[in-house]
Amino acid sequence: MRPQGLPPDERVRRAARILAAFRPAEDVSLPWRREPSPYRVFLAEFMLVRTRWDVVARVFEDVLARFPALRSLARASEEEIAEALAPLGLRKRAAYLKKAAVYLLEHHGGEVPADVEALKKVPGLGRYTAAAVAALAFGEDVVPADVNVFRFLSRLTGLPMGHPTKGSAALRGLLPLLRPHGGGPPTPVLLDFLRTVCRPRAPRCPECPLRELCSFGGGP
Repeated sequence: MRPQGLPPDERVRRAARILAAFRPAEDVSLPWRREPSPYRVFLAEFMLVRTRWDVVARVFEDVLARFPALRSLARASEEEIAEALAPLGLRKRAAYLKKAAVYLLEHHGGEVPADVEALKKVPGLGRYTAAAVAALAFGEDVVPADVNVFRFLSRLTGLPMGHPTKGSAALRGLLPLLRPHGGGPPTPVLLDFLRTVCRPRAPRCPECPLRELCSFGGGP
């Protein structure tokens, strides 16, 4: 069957297999990837909420030096945390980060849990952030789905985006096809693809490995 005649689910299956071998042409090394401990990933993902990855990468090590472990973060004052997050414009999120650290100390013995449902109960962690921590820190077979993932699926399949951040029921139904354990890309690879190729603005369609499959940048 020619690519333009493929139904959405088959497009995603083929795209997932292709993306499993994707490597970005540019360096997107991130400091929390070099040692993806649960705490480092948790801290990074918290800082990445509504903030560009390159901005967080510039200050991550400084924040980590001030709060090298979850216990030090839980014991810090809200003002100390706000001061550390100020370069990101995240002073208002200091209260959430403090509550999250205290919650983990009280309910999980100072450890970051691997289970998505347990992570979703942590103050300040939404569905996407919980899935991202589970996938990146523990290798859980989940797809962190935010506006970038839904935009990618909409572009690839031609299905309407639906809700600007939650996607549509049809797009959410395609998410399992991107799971790493089902032959899809590892979560870091998927995120690198969305950062460097299928970007929100000025996507690099001519160099995209999915251009022949994609209803947005390649096929009809």
